[in-house]
Amino acid sequence: MKNIKSIAAIGLSLLSVSGLARADLGANVSVLSEWRNRGVSMTNESLAIQGGIDWYNQSGLFASVWASNVDFFPTGHPFDDGATVELDLLAGYAGAINEDISYDAILFYYQYPNDNVDQDFAELKLGLNYNGFRLGYEHAPDYINSGKAYQYLYLNYQTDIAEGVGLELHVGSSFGEVFDDPTTLMLDKYRDYSVGVTKSFSGVDLKLAYVNTDISSTYAVDSGHMANQDAVVFSVSKSF
Repeated sequence: MKNIKSIAAIGLSLLSVSGLARADLGANVSVLSEWRNRGVSMTNESLAIQGGIDWYNQSGLFASVWASNVDFFPTGHPFDDGATVELDLLAGYAGAINEDISYDAILFYYQYPNDNVDQDFAELKLGLNYNGFRLGYEHAPDYINSGKAYQYLYLNYQTDIAEGVGLELHVGSSFGEVFDDPTTLMLDKYRDYSVGVTKSFSGVDLKLAYVNTDISSTYAVDSGHMANQDAVVFSVSKSF
């Protein structure tokens, strides 16, 4: 799942634009000690390499293509889907109400090329940003092609704690009908948390984050594929 924290900045930039809309291209690349999405390891607690190309227009429209390696289950596991890459296609709109408040709506389409099952799906993401806070809601009506909905509600906060050093706090809640039968995902509905410290210099962004969930002992995975207990994740990112 592509990181969209820059959407708020795009929305705020619209305030200073007048005249004809101007389109721009950008790119990003990241290396992570592992990729945790909603508190769950997507890469078997192993290195993740991610990158994308972004197009955005000062009218507020934007689109992106983004990819990451994944490793959900070991070979031979009953849930093994053969997926090794996640490819995200997305399009959306970002706007600003005033200098403090911005918003965005994004439609994602997740694909897993060369997997063994059809699990591609769409998800709508809505966000509201205010003075470092971001309230987000995400809804996938047919999560991993299961015919059941996955919903996610989260609150983020980021602030500067020293020159060039930032603090990022996150709490999220996963719920929806896909959790009515825990055997579908081998999970009950749950919450995830993270605390991160960021440092930027020479155009490179560093982040160290502690990530955890309140997943019950029945479905807790301490390490390995789909690990969902406490972890420390380090990442290096660069935008162009």
